[in-house]
Amino acid sequence: MPELRHLRAFVVLAEELNFTRAATRLYMTQPALSHQIRRLEGELGVTLLQRTSRRVTLTPEGERLLDLARTVLGTLDEGIQRLRRESAPQVLRVGFADYVGQTGIPDRLQRVAQALPGLRLQHLEGTTLEQLQGLTTGALDVGFFVAPQVRCDGVQQRRLWMEEFWLALPEGHPLAQLDQVPFQALEGQPLLLNSRESNPDLYDHWQHLFNQTGVQPQQLTSSGARMYSFAGMMRLVAEGEGLFLIVRSLAALGHPGVTFRPLHAPTPALPFRMAWRQSLPAVVQEQLRQSFSGEWV
Repeated sequence: MPELRHLRAFVVLAEELNFTRAATRLYMTQPALSHQIRRLEGELGVTLLQRTSRRVTLTPEGERLLDLARTVLGTLDEGIQRLRRESAPQVLRVGFADYVGQTGIPDRLQRVAQALPGLRLQHLEGTTLEQLQGLTTGALDVGFFVAPQVRCDGVQQRRLWMEEFWLALPEGHPLAQLDQVPFQALEGQPLLLNSRESNPDLYDHWQHLFNQTGVQPQQLTSSGARMYSFAGMMRLVAEGEGLFLIVRSLAALGHPGVTFRPLHAPTPALPFRMAWRQSLPAVVQEQLRQSFSGEWV
């Protein structure tokens, strides 16, 4: 029985009638394509192509196989797509922080939905800890957050990009005159921090850096709603309540009354991650990997 990859290679070659162009379409070398065609001819016991130094043509047997292969592969591809649609969940529950909408993530999530017709995206805003808990309990399917690491049973994860840390300061603050703020300049400064409950690993990361460097800012933590949203936090900074450690993606958004400066920290960047439940259907997991592959700016 001929292998499907050999049939697909034959169809492309039959359409191009040129080994170089066909190999390019198939993302393989020309010798590898020639080998597959010879294997196919050997398995069938017929000559499918007439090759000369000038041209490639189909034999009568090649013409008949082309019609058959197109029918078989078309039916198979249609069946696979139908199977994927039927096996995909109707709703994909996606957790995110409030600033994720300003990144390229929504566009890539739409790629997932478009590739799986009938799939509806449900967006649920939450802290990193809430997302990890949701992934663990099954209340959430996919999450996006900044975290030094992911320690969560039954969860797969992928690093999307590295987030550099900046400092948000009230306009007119002395440190706003610097092009880059040294980490040591945080000594004694009122520093707004989300509570450990919102992102334990990130909170512990900063505490480790403070202990490691001996830098001791005046830490102000809160579990109030204003501390969990970008707009709420920026209002606190603009009102002079304190400084705030912020990721570059947020700094790029800007905010009235707030100045943003890069922070020269011992650990200058942390990974922004996508995490998803291992129990998601394989077709959804594969589509997530495909849609969120490639370079990020």
